[in-house]
Amino acid sequence: MKQIKRVAILFAMHQEASPIAERLGLDAQRPLVDGLPAMTRRGTVGGVEVVHCVNGTDPVHGVDRIGTEAATLTTWLLLETERPDLLVNAGTCGGFVARGGEIGRTYVGGDAFLYHDRRVPLPGFDAQSVGRIPALPFPGVERLLGIDSGPVSTGSSLTQTEEEMAFFEREGVVAKDMEAAAVAVVARDRGVPLLALKAVTDLVDAPEPSHVAFLRNLASTTERLTDHLEALLRHLGEGRTLEDLTG
Repeated sequence: MKQIKRVAILFAMHQEASPIAERLGLDAQRPLVDGLPAMTRRGTVGGVEVVHCVNGTDPVHGVDRIGTEAATLTTWLLLETERPDLLVNAGTCGGFVARGGEIGRTYVGGDAFLYHDRRVPLPGFDAQSVGRIPALPFPGVERLLGIDSGPVSTGSSLTQTEEEMAFFEREGVVAKDMEAAAVAVVARDRGVPLLALKAVTDLVDAPEPSHVAFLRNLASTTERLTDHLEALLRHLGEGRTLEDLTG
């Protein structure tokens, strides 16, 4: 069984990414590659090397590069340049009261990664559009962190339509985000194991608008996510293998 020696952690937003980098004392930011806003920081935790990456700031609009396009490009280049033993996609998400979701709760991406806003009613393309990328089971992570797993669904909007709400219910989605499925496609293509950790900032099936809850809860939810990331990395730093996480 191969020991995990290098872990890459990919974030969409600086506010999600900075707390764990500061807590672990990672080095200063540097570009992932020339000509792309994505930035990396590095360090070690025990026996594991950590490559911390964020999509970066859009040079035109001055905000984080969120969404599937940035996630796809950054993931490809991160895996190509760093060759990690494990990729962690960490970030915030919308949760669901109907499935036990609450603010600050963290989930492991489980069962499958889905797309909820790609509707292409053509044979073959319809299935490709939904994605349904299989997720590795991580019961060892669930036990370590005391958290649950479930399907994560990705789309390009913070808000949702009635059709998408029906999709979430039908698929039993526990986390709605804007990157995970895109990251999962690239990780699958490159043969790199992916662990998604998603922490709830807003409740999709609650009356409060998602953007209001997201802004209010981003800092506190990210703090909970940071606690889980630190525990995971310190566990890996003790010489763990992928089988330790998936068994």
